[in-house]
Amino acid sequence: MNTLIVGTGKLGQRFYNYLVSKGEQPYTLSRSEKSWASRHIVCDLLKVSNTLPELPQFSNVYIILAPDERAEPAYRQTYIHAVSRLIQELHKQQTEFHCTFLSSTSVYEGNLEPVIDESVTPKPANFKGKALLDAEKSLQTLHPVTSIVRASGLYSSDRSKLMDSLLDKDKYHDPKWLNLIHEDDLCYWLELAGKREMSLSIASDGTAFTRQQLQDHVAGKEVTSATPSKQYHSVLLKRLHLQFNSIFDWFDKTNS
Repeated sequence: MNTLIVGTGKLGQRFYNYLVSKGEQPYTLSRSEKSWASRHIVCDLLKVSNTLPELPQFSNVYIILAPDERAEPAYRQTYIHAVSRLIQELHKQQTEFHCTFLSSTSVYEGNLEPVIDESVTPKPANFKGKALLDAEKSLQTLHPVTSIVRASGLYSSDRSKLMDSLLDKDKYHDPKWLNLIHEDDLCYWLELAGKREMSLSIASDGTAFTRQQLQDHVAGKEVTSATPSKQYHSVLLKRLHLQFNSIFDWFDKTNS
């Protein structure tokens, strides 16, 4: 089996290391050299002059991209134009591969349902969600053998800014509900999607929380229960075996 990971940012590198730990030797692709990747392809998909070299036959292609800036043109360039070019270039050499596209729960930003699973029709409320939803549709048109993974926010010990924000005492009364998944569990989720076990899934641990609840838990206080205003809860959670069922679980295990 040959695997190609397109996108070598923080999550792309983590997923690469995850697959290596499973005994794979994935290929990677990005605009610049990556010293940590043993089989790396340099190609700027937004430059027409750049073409892919002769490639091995891939069984799985994972698209884990991130725009350079939080602006609509950057989102559409990255998720629609670059991905379309990637598929067109790959199709010049091969078509028998499964594609997994990492999207985001931002496609549900305009939804009012308190519990969101894969049966809910997304209603984007901003350019980010709209661009990602358009990208999903574009990719599935170009390459129907595609799985979409809509991930919620990511956390890990490496995401210090997020952790500082979650534990910021000045934000204790922030009423916002958060839905997250640990980066390692997302890697596991992506691997399962690559095995064609799910055509569409919402990658979230299913435990929505507020900063107040988390800070109380970390401080050893009683956590006040409340009904989340928005909770992402995949119908697949019952049969998946996440390493961390919630960020509370992660804190308990890392501090035990």
